[in-house]
Amino acid sequence: MRELTVRIKFTTACLGNVKRYMKQGGKKWPCFYMPRTPDGAVRFETSWWKASMKFAAQVLGKHHKAVERIHFDVTIDGQPDHNPVNFHKRHFDSKKFVKHEAFPEGQVIGVNCIVPSEIPDDHFWQLMDLIGRFKGVSPFGPREYGFFVVESVNRKKLALDK
Repeated sequence: MRELTVRIKFTTACLGNVKRYMKQGGKKWPCFYMPRTPDGAVRFETSWWKASMKFAAQVLGKHHKAVERIHFDVTIDGQPDHNPVNFHKRHFDSKKFVKHEAFPEGQVIGVNCIVPSEIPDDHFWQLMDLIGRFKGVSPFGPREYGFFVVESVNRKKLALDK
């Protein structure tokens, strides 16, 4: 087992799904924010990654059992823009839209995970690439938003490593 940090760059916006209301012009409007950990970091559920990994292993035709032992950190390395003025507008028609806190297209974030040693780094890259191109990761609208490309896969040096 080893710990890896995967840097991904969004090719489509990754949208928040936590509904809150913001005041604007004397009215309350729905707005969707990213899910957060208690300390305020953006949270992506491990179940999202696990389901997508199973799909990627099927497509790749390798590591079907090993991907079940990959563990993803729920905390994401990256922050979306907190200014509601810059939130992503998801349009229903030309006049109606709802705002989402988002990682915009082009933003790079980091995902930490523990990967079994029988999955080589280049195969893990391929698995993540398949997820990015065909599934994406987005709290709101998975398989519609949150598509990405893999920028890098790097081993993290653990405290026990010398």
